[in-house]
Amino acid sequence: MRRSLGIDLGTTNSVAACSAQVLPLVDGEARSTLMPSVVALLPSGGAIVGAEARQRRAIDPRNTIYASKRLMGESWTSYATRQFREQYPHELVPSPDGGVQFDTRAGRIRPVEVASLIVSHLCMRSAVAPDDVATVVAVPTSFREPARRATLEAMGHAGFADVKVIQEPVATAIAYLQRASLRYAAVYDFGGGTFDFAVIDCTNFPFRVLGNEGNPYLGGDDIDRALAEMVCQQVLRTAGWDLRSEPVTFARLVLACEDAKCALSEHERQRLDITAIDPAAPPSLKEAFIDREMLAAAATPLIRRTFSHCDAVLSQAGLRAREVQAVFLAGGSSRLTLLQSMVSEYFGRKLRTDLNPEHVVALGASIAAARPELWPLLDAKT
Repeated sequence: MRRSLGIDLGTTNSVAACSAQVLPLVDGEARSTLMPSVVALLPSGGAIVGAEARQRRAIDPRNTIYASKRLMGESWTSYATRQFREQYPHELVPSPDGGVQFDTRAGRIRPVEVASLIVSHLCMRSAVAPDDVATVVAVPTSFREPARRATLEAMGHAGFADVKVIQEPVATAIAYLQRASLRYAAVYDFGGGTFDFAVIDCTNFPFRVLGNEGNPYLGGDDIDRALAEMVCQQVLRTAGWDLRSEPVTFARLVLACEDAKCALSEHERQRLDITAIDPAAPPSLKEAFIDREMLAAAATPLIRRTFSHCDAVLSQAGLRAREVQAVFLAGGSSRLTLLQSMVSEYFGRKLRTDLNPEHVVALGASIAAARPELWPLLDAKT
């Protein structure tokens, strides 16, 4: 009997689950169930994927591809491509079919090919044979038809023949609503690169999605960039040095801010080593600091933006926030204490985090892959 696999191909990290169990990564990643969605093209040839590749973001950002999910299915002239070119250090060029390619030392590579490398490595590290599983892969609500097709193409390149697509908030709802006595529930998914929100009618099983909406440029990556901008302003004001003048330097700063953001969950203040971020900085400029107050200032406007999407979906469903009986969190960035406080206040209730927000999408996708009665919830457009 074939196994059923669920894959969360994330902007920041990717996860695989089988039969409602997250698959551990063999050979030991820093985080044993999450694989960074990063591909590094090496000077010596070849590519590495995952945590080892992420470490190269600081030393070779133009040839270390990350956040490529934001370009899946995009055209060269799209607004998303323009945003990506402004925000990331990668060299982009148009592809012959009007799409986007990364221009690297190893040649030109499409986002689909990057995704395929990530999925292939995730399967290898999880000891999964692509040709021996029925698979459901999760995509953001904001993914349009070209992005969904690109995701399926990437899965095909990785050796998967039997693949279905599910929207990420629907996968989260499946993971939570196996035994639910709720009327209305909501999924609030704030990941590394995308935000998704859905309202669910739970009175029957399979449940019914009353409304959903997403934003492909609203996530933890954007908090990291906002923090980096604040550090740049601070350094420019106090030392007269511009950390934004070189894209590679700013990319290093964003990575340092991401690490600092995670550390602030346990510490009040984090030091940034400016000499490592920008070796050309003057000797007097050795360090900068990020504290929880700065994190709150960077994150609050972005979290507030999510509520306009929540308002729209609730209006579409004909509900008020206080009528939702349960709110399920998903996405690694939803772990932020500030975010949880603001979302809890918006809905007027305690949030559900009893399933790991970084695992829940893959768990739900794996359940959907195993149960044909849930297939009506899968994306019919694919």
